[in-house]
Order: sequence, then structure tokens, then C-alpha cells
Amino acid sequence: MPTDMDDSALEARQHWGRCVNRQRATPFYRLYNPQIIDHFYTTSNNEANRAAARGYTREGISSEIFRTQQRGTVPFYRLYSASATDHFYTTSASEANSAVQNLGYMSQGIAGYIYPNGNCRDTVPLYRLYSASGTDHFYTTSAAERASAMRIGYSDEGIAGYVFQA
Repeated sequence: MPTDMDDSALEARQHWGRCVNRQRATPFYRLYNPQIIDHFYTTSNNEANRAAARGYTREGISSEIFRTQQRGTVPFYRLYSASATDHFYTTSASEANSAVQNLGYMSQGIAGYIYPNGNCRDTVPLYRLYSASGTDHFYTTSAAERASAMRIGYSDEGIAGYVFQA
């Protein structure tokens, strides 16, 4: 947890161990565009279809997250940098604000809601990686895929949050 917790992070901390029914979770689709080296994630199948029509390849469902805030979850902010052609996701409001103010990202709102810790049964870490050479953020629940990405130059940026395995 960041030391400068916002209200939603404090709320989530108060509810550690109290988990919402997984039935309320929805697919978090993963797409990739090799032409611009960008991973893109969305809970909207229609948005995924539009991205696929613009050159993104569907890579399946990365995980399951919540479309609306549930007890114990925090916002998973979505940002985009047109100059870097990079989608970036974070649970930290201050990191999102810094990316907008200092790094040229635009806020695209909240992608969904995820758990800030692994105290909920059946959740798994959502690993966050970054390729400086490709200016690409990449998120995966697979430890093997994480290791493979690191071998080809992605840096490990830790755990973005906790989600349900697809």
C-alpha cells in the first residue's frame, strides 16, 4: 500500500479479508498491437472489438476484475500516452496524477476495480512490467509469462494488485 493512501485505499484496508462474490467479476480482455508495441486491457468486449479493428490482436482474457467498486477493492486507473503509444494502469491516484502532469499521459478513467492485497481467497497477483525500449506497460497473472517478458527486456515493476484468474 502506498503511504499516501487515498480514501478508496483506506476503505479497502479496513475490509481486508472480506471478499466479494467472484460471480460479480467480469473478463479483463488483453490485446496487443505489435506495430506500435502497446498492450491494451478493457472490461468491454465492444471496446476490445473496436481495438481489434484498429490493429490490436486479441490475446484472450488476462483476468477477471470488477466493473464497479465492490467492498475491499480500489480503482484501477487507465491512462494513455499518444506520444509513447502506451496504455498504463495503476491503483495509485497519485501515480496516475503524476503521469498526467509530468509524463504526458491522459486519463482514460477507471478500467475497473481490483483488490490491493492478496487476502481474498482465489485471487492472484497481477504483475506489472515495463519495456523502456518499447515504451510498453504489460500486465500478467502468469509467473512464467512475467519471467519470459523479463528475459526479453521488460523490467519488473511489482504487483499492480490482485485479481481473479481467468
